[in-house]
Amino acid sequence: MDQVNTMFDQMFDNFRRMSESALQMQQDMFRQWTQQWPMSMPMGAASPDWAQTFQKRWQDLATDSLKRHREVLDATYKSGIQAIEQTFRASEATSPEEQRRIVEDLWRKLFDTMKEHSESQFREFQKSAELWVEMMQKAHV
Repeated sequence: MDQVNTMFDQMFDNFRRMSESALQMQQDMFRQWTQQWPMSMPMGAASPDWAQTFQKRWQDLATDSLKRHREVLDATYKSGIQAIEQTFRASEATSPEEQRRIVEDLWRKLFDTMKEHSESQFREFQKSAELWVEMMQKAHV
């Protein structure tokens, strides 16, 4: 049983670290973008229409990024809740073989979840970065 508890501790610790890392990456990304925004405004006589359009586009991109961030967090919490529920089911196993099967299944699901979240996070980061670069290039034209 101690081996199972150690395995659960390792799985949950890895899941927690993955979630914290994903959150930190997104916070750093948003901080970087918000710091660069005022500096990216062209100097000189920019028309009020251009400035409003640029500001609206920046707002839309930031809002969309935050919505996607919330979706990732929601999915992460949902996965964590499911893992906790499955952990309690492992303690109800009637044989060591059943407990081993449940723990292996839980480990597999947590690993798949971490992989999916990491891949999703990377795709969202890449998509957001492309949109921000495109917007900044248009701002300097």
